[in-house]
Amino acid sequence: MTDPLTLRREWVDLLGAHPAPDAEIRVGTAQTDGAIRRIPVELRSFGLDLIPRLELPASSSPCPVVVLPFYDTQVLFGEPSPLYPDPDARPTRAFARELLAAGLGVLAVPWWAEITAGASAARELHERYGPVAEEHLRQHPRVTGLGRSIADLRLAVDMLTGLDQVDGTRVGVFGHSLGGKLSLFAAALDSRIAAAVTHEPGLGFSHSNWSDPWYLGARVPADRDLDQLLGLVAPRPILYGGGGASDGAHNEALARSAAGPGSRIETLHHTGGHPLPEDVLVQMIDWLRRHLAA
Repeated sequence: MTDPLTLRREWVDLLGAHPAPDAEIRVGTAQTDGAIRRIPVELRSFGLDLIPRLELPASSSPCPVVVLPFYDTQVLFGEPSPLYPDPDARPTRAFARELLAAGLGVLAVPWWAEITAGASAARELHERYGPVAEEHLRQHPRVTGLGRSIADLRLAVDMLTGLDQVDGTRVGVFGHSLGGKLSLFAAALDSRIAAAVTHEPGLGFSHSNWSDPWYLGARVPADRDLDQLLGLVAPRPILYGGGGASDGAHNEALARSAAGPGSRIETLHHTGGHPLPEDVLVQMIDWLRRHLAA
Protein backbone atom coordinates (compact mmCIF):
# COMPACT_ATOMS: atom_id res chain seq x y z
CA MET A 1 0.00 0.00 0.00
CA THR A 2 1.33 3.45 -0.94
CA ASP A 3 2.02 5.64 2.08
CA PRO A 4 0.01 8.87 2.58
CA LEU A 5 2.94 11.22 1.97
CA THR A 6 3.64 9.65 -1.41
CA LEU A 7 -0.04 9.71 -2.35
CA ARG A 8 -0.29 13.39 -1.46
CA ARG A 9 2.76 14.19 -3.58
CA GLU A 10 1.24 12.27 -6.50
CA TRP A 11 -2.05 14.16 -6.25
CA VAL A 12 -0.34 17.53 -5.84
CA ASP A 13 1.76 16.82 -8.93
CA LEU A 14 -1.28 15.60 -10.90
CA LEU A 15 -3.18 18.78 -10.03
CA GLY A 16 -0.23 21.12 -10.25
CA ALA A 17 -1.23 22.34 -6.78
CA HIS A 18 2.17 23.74 -5.89
CA PRO A 19 2.44 27.27 -4.46
CA ALA A 20 2.23 30.00 -7.07
CA PRO A 21 5.59 31.58 -7.98
CA ASP A 22 4.27 34.95 -6.80
CA ALA A 23 2.54 33.63 -3.67
CA GLU A 24 2.34 36.36 -1.04
CA ILE A 25 0.42 36.90 2.20
CA ARG A 26 -0.51 40.33 3.53
CA VAL A 27 -2.20 40.69 6.93
CA GLY A 28 -3.52 43.98 8.29
CA THR A 29 -4.30 45.19 11.79
CA ALA A 30 -7.13 43.48 13.64
CA GLN A 31 -10.20 45.56 14.44
CA THR A 32 -12.86 44.59 16.96
CA ASP A 33 -16.51 45.39 16.35
CA GLY A 34 -18.63 44.19 19.24
CA ALA A 35 -18.37 40.40 19.44
CA ILE A 36 -16.39 40.05 16.18
CA ARG A 37 -12.70 40.62 15.48
CA ARG A 38 -11.93 41.28 11.81
CA ILE A 39 -8.44 40.89 10.38
CA PRO A 40 -7.80 42.28 6.86
CA VAL A 41 -6.13 39.70 4.63
CA GLU A 42 -4.86 39.68 1.05
CA LEU A 43 -3.39 36.72 -0.78
CA ARG A 44 -1.42 37.15 -4.00
CA SER A 45 -1.49 34.03 -6.17
CA PHE A 46 -0.98 33.44 -9.91
CA GLY A 47 -1.12 37.15 -10.64
CA LEU A 48 -4.43 37.68 -8.85
CA ASP A 49 -5.21 39.36 -5.54
CA LEU A 50 -7.63 37.32 -3.46
CA ILE A 51 -9.45 39.15 -0.67
CA PRO A 52 -10.63 36.56 1.86
CA ARG A 53 -12.68 37.60 4.87
CA LEU A 54 -11.29 36.57 8.24
CA GLU A 55 -13.66 37.06 11.18
CA LEU A 56 -13.12 35.65 14.66
CA PRO A 57 -15.07 35.64 17.91
CA ALA A 58 -13.58 38.52 19.92
CA SER A 59 -14.03 36.65 23.19
CA SER A 60 -11.81 33.69 22.29
CA SER A 61 -8.14 33.83 21.35
CA PRO A 62 -6.52 31.79 20.00
CA CYS A 63 -9.60 30.22 18.48
CA PRO A 64 -10.51 27.52 15.97
CA VAL A 65 -11.11 28.73 12.41
CA VAL A 66 -13.04 27.13 9.56
CA VAL A 67 -11.80 27.73 6.00
CA LEU A 68 -14.83 28.28 3.81
CA PRO A 69 -14.26 28.25 0.02
CA PHE A 70 -17.07 29.40 -2.28
CA TYR A 71 -17.74 31.49 -5.38
CA ASP A 72 -17.70 34.80 -3.50
CA THR A 73 -17.56 35.84 0.13
CA GLN A 74 -20.53 38.21 0.42
CA VAL A 75 -23.19 35.53 0.18
CA LEU A 76 -21.46 33.53 2.93
CA PHE A 77 -22.10 36.40 5.35
CA GLY A 78 -25.71 36.88 4.27
CA GLU A 79 -24.99 39.89 2.08
CA PRO A 80 -26.14 40.52 -1.52
CA SER A 81 -23.61 39.54 -4.15
CA PRO A 82 -23.54 39.68 -7.97
CA LEU A 83 -24.17 35.94 -8.17
CA TYR A 84 -26.66 35.81 -5.30
CA PRO A 85 -28.46 39.16 -5.12
CA ASP A 86 -31.15 37.98 -2.66
CA PRO A 87 -29.54 37.57 0.78
CA ASP A 88 -32.79 36.17 2.19
CA ALA A 89 -33.04 33.28 -0.27
CA ARG A 90 -33.73 29.90 1.28
CA PRO A 91 -32.11 27.61 2.04
CA THR A 92 -29.49 30.04 3.24
CA ARG A 93 -25.96 30.15 1.86
CA ALA A 94 -24.83 32.35 4.76
CA PHE A 95 -22.60 29.59 6.09
CA ALA A 96 -20.02 32.00 7.55
CA ARG A 97 -22.66 33.87 9.54
CA GLU A 98 -23.94 30.60 11.01
CA LEU A 99 -20.43 29.35 11.87
CA LEU A 100 -19.66 32.61 13.67
CA ALA A 101 -22.91 32.34 15.62
CA ALA A 102 -21.73 28.90 16.77
CA GLY A 103 -18.53 30.41 18.16
CA LEU A 104 -16.19 29.41 15.35
CA GLY A 105 -13.87 31.71 13.45
CA VAL A 106 -14.24 31.85 9.67
CA LEU A 107 -11.89 32.44 6.77
CA ALA A 108 -14.10 32.83 3.68
CA VAL A 109 -12.01 32.39 0.53
CA PRO A 110 -13.37 33.50 -2.87
CA TRP A 111 -12.84 31.33 -5.94
CA TRP A 112 -10.22 32.62 -8.35
CA ALA A 113 -12.37 31.84 -11.44
CA GLU A 114 -15.30 33.86 -10.13
CA ILE A 115 -13.04 36.83 -9.32
CA THR A 116 -11.61 36.69 -12.84
CA ALA A 117 -15.01 36.29 -14.49
CA GLY A 118 -16.70 38.85 -12.25
CA ALA A 119 -17.35 41.42 -14.99
CA SER A 120 -18.94 38.86 -17.31
CA ALA A 121 -22.71 38.95 -17.67
CA ALA A 122 -22.77 35.22 -18.47
CA ARG A 123 -24.36 32.94 -15.87
CA GLU A 124 -24.13 29.54 -17.58
CA LEU A 125 -21.07 27.74 -16.18
CA HIS A 126 -19.19 27.11 -19.42
CA GLU A 127 -19.84 30.62 -20.71
CA ARG A 128 -18.79 32.23 -17.44
CA TYR A 129 -15.84 30.10 -16.33
CA GLY A 130 -14.72 28.29 -19.47
CA PRO A 131 -12.84 31.25 -21.01
CA VAL A 132 -11.03 32.17 -17.77
CA ALA A 133 -10.07 28.53 -17.20
CA GLU A 134 -8.70 28.22 -20.72
CA GLU A 135 -6.70 31.44 -20.30
CA HIS A 136 -5.32 30.12 -17.02
CA LEU A 137 -4.21 26.89 -18.69
CA ARG A 138 -2.59 28.85 -21.51
CA GLN A 139 -0.51 30.76 -18.97
CA HIS A 140 0.07 27.85 -16.56
CA PRO A 141 -0.20 24.61 -18.57
CA ARG A 142 1.00 22.43 -15.68
CA VAL A 143 -1.55 23.79 -13.21
CA THR A 144 -5.11 22.54 -13.48
CA GLY A 145 -7.94 24.87 -12.52
CA LEU A 146 -8.56 22.67 -9.48
CA GLY A 147 -4.85 22.69 -8.66
CA ARG A 148 -4.85 26.49 -8.67
CA SER A 149 -7.80 26.48 -6.24
CA ILE A 150 -6.06 24.09 -3.86
CA ALA A 151 -2.81 26.08 -4.03
CA ASP A 152 -4.82 29.15 -2.98
CA LEU A 153 -6.36 27.29 -0.04
CA ARG A 154 -2.99 25.94 1.10
CA LEU A 155 -1.71 29.53 1.06
CA ALA A 156 -4.71 30.52 3.17
CA VAL A 157 -3.84 27.81 5.72
CA ASP A 158 -0.23 29.07 5.74
CA MET A 159 -1.59 32.46 6.75
CA LEU A 160 -3.90 31.09 9.44
CA THR A 161 -1.26 28.96 11.11
CA GLY A 162 0.99 32.02 11.42
CA LEU A 163 -1.53 34.17 13.32
CA ASP A 164 -1.45 34.51 17.10
CA GLN A 165 -5.25 34.89 17.19
CA VAL A 166 -5.77 31.46 15.56
CA ASP A 167 -5.19 28.04 17.09
CA GLY A 168 -3.29 26.41 14.23
CA THR A 169 -4.08 22.93 15.60
CA ARG A 170 -7.82 23.59 15.19
CA VAL A 171 -8.23 24.61 11.56
CA GLY A 172 -11.22 23.06 9.82
CA VAL A 173 -12.71 23.29 6.34
CA PHE A 174 -16.35 23.37 5.26
CA GLY A 175 -17.73 23.34 1.74
CA HIS A 176 -20.91 22.88 -0.28
CA SER A 177 -21.02 22.05 -4.03
CA LEU A 178 -17.99 23.83 -5.56
CA GLY A 179 -16.88 24.41 -1.99
CA GLY A 180 -17.47 20.73 -1.23
CA LYS A 181 -15.06 19.72 -3.97
CA LEU A 182 -12.46 22.18 -2.72
CA SER A 183 -12.91 21.20 0.93
CA LEU A 184 -12.40 17.51 0.10
CA PHE A 185 -9.18 18.14 -1.83
CA ALA A 186 -7.88 20.71 0.64
CA ALA A 187 -8.34 18.39 3.61
CA ALA A 188 -6.86 15.41 1.77
CA LEU A 189 -3.74 17.26 0.64
CA ASP A 190 -3.08 19.43 3.71
CA SER A 191 -2.68 17.46 6.92
CA ARG A 192 -2.81 20.69 8.96
CA ILE A 193 -6.58 20.65 8.49
CA ALA A 194 -7.95 18.99 11.61
CA ALA A 195 -11.55 18.30 10.53
CA ALA A 196 -13.55 18.62 7.31
CA VAL A 197 -17.13 18.83 6.11
CA THR A 198 -17.94 18.24 2.44
CA HIS A 199 -21.51 18.44 1.13
CA GLU A 200 -22.51 17.40 -2.39
CA PRO A 201 -18.95 17.37 -3.80
CA GLY A 202 -19.66 14.65 -6.37
CA LEU A 203 -17.57 11.84 -4.90
CA GLY A 204 -16.22 9.86 -7.80
CA PHE A 205 -15.08 11.15 -11.17
CA SER A 206 -18.18 9.71 -12.86
CA HIS A 207 -20.57 11.57 -10.54
CA SER A 208 -19.87 15.22 -11.28
CA ASN A 209 -18.30 17.67 -13.72
CA TRP A 210 -14.67 16.98 -12.80
CA SER A 211 -13.60 17.13 -16.46
CA ASP A 212 -14.67 20.76 -16.81
CA PRO A 213 -11.67 23.01 -17.53
CA TRP A 214 -11.89 24.87 -14.20
CA TYR A 215 -11.45 21.55 -12.39
CA LEU A 216 -9.32 18.82 -14.03
CA GLY A 217 -10.06 19.13 -17.74
CA ALA A 218 -8.24 16.41 -19.66
CA ARG A 219 -6.27 15.35 -16.58
CA VAL A 220 -8.94 13.25 -14.86
CA PRO A 221 -6.90 10.20 -13.85
CA ALA A 222 -7.90 6.73 -15.03
CA ASP A 223 -5.89 4.84 -12.42
CA ARG A 224 -7.53 6.17 -9.24
CA ASP A 225 -10.71 7.72 -7.91
CA LEU A 226 -11.80 10.04 -5.13
CA ASP A 227 -12.12 7.32 -2.51
CA GLN A 228 -8.34 7.66 -2.35
CA LEU A 229 -8.74 11.33 -1.44
CA LEU A 230 -11.36 10.53 1.18
CA GLY A 231 -9.04 7.91 2.62
CA LEU A 232 -6.25 10.49 2.93
CA VAL A 233 -8.49 12.59 5.15
CA ALA A 234 -9.94 9.70 7.11
CA PRO A 235 -7.39 9.45 9.96
CA ARG A 236 -8.82 12.89 10.80
CA PRO A 237 -12.58 13.37 11.18
CA ILE A 238 -14.55 14.11 8.03
CA LEU A 239 -18.29 14.46 7.58
CA TYR A 240 -19.49 13.62 4.06
CA GLY A 241 -23.02 14.63 3.13
CA GLY A 242 -25.31 14.53 0.14
CA GLY A 243 -28.91 15.05 -0.81
CA GLY A 244 -29.25 12.45 -3.54
CA ALA A 245 -28.07 14.69 -6.41
CA SER A 246 -24.28 14.57 -6.79
CA ASP A 247 -23.99 12.37 -3.69
CA GLY A 248 -26.20 9.71 -2.21
CA ALA A 249 -26.92 6.00 -2.57
CA HIS A 250 -25.20 5.88 -5.98
CA ASN A 251 -21.76 6.63 -4.50
CA GLU A 252 -22.04 5.27 -0.97
CA ALA A 253 -20.02 2.22 -2.02
CA LEU A 254 -17.16 4.47 -3.09
CA ALA A 255 -17.28 6.23 0.28
CA ARG A 256 -17.25 2.89 2.09
CA SER A 257 -14.23 1.76 0.07
CA ALA A 258 -12.24 4.65 1.58
CA ALA A 259 -12.75 3.38 5.12
CA GLY A 260 -9.98 1.47 6.81
CA PRO A 261 -8.68 0.74 10.30
CA GLY A 262 -8.96 3.89 12.38
CA SER A 263 -10.80 5.85 9.69
CA ARG A 264 -13.09 8.62 10.93
CA ILE A 265 -15.50 9.04 8.02
CA GLU A 266 -19.06 9.93 8.97
CA THR A 267 -21.94 10.40 6.55
CA LEU A 268 -25.01 12.61 6.74
CA HIS A 269 -27.34 12.06 3.82
CA HIS A 270 -30.76 13.58 3.22
CA THR A 271 -33.37 13.70 0.47
CA GLY A 272 -33.32 17.44 -0.25
CA GLY A 273 -31.30 17.29 -3.45
CA HIS A 274 -28.28 19.47 -4.15
CA PRO A 275 -29.05 22.48 -1.87
CA LEU A 276 -27.93 22.30 1.74
CA PRO A 277 -31.08 22.24 3.91
CA GLU A 278 -30.90 24.47 6.95
CA ASP A 279 -31.50 21.64 9.44
CA VAL A 280 -28.60 19.71 7.87
CA LEU A 281 -26.43 22.86 7.98
CA VAL A 282 -27.12 23.12 11.72
CA GLN A 283 -26.05 19.51 12.23
CA MET A 284 -22.87 19.99 10.19
CA ILE A 285 -21.88 23.13 12.07
CA ASP A 286 -22.48 21.40 15.40
CA TRP A 287 -20.32 18.49 14.19
CA LEU A 288 -17.49 20.90 13.31
CA ARG A 289 -17.82 22.77 16.59
CA ARG A 290 -17.45 19.51 18.54
CA HIS A 291 -14.50 18.25 16.49
CA LEU A 292 -12.63 21.55 16.71
CA ALA A 293 -13.22 21.97 20.43
CA ALA A 294 -10.11 22.37 22.55
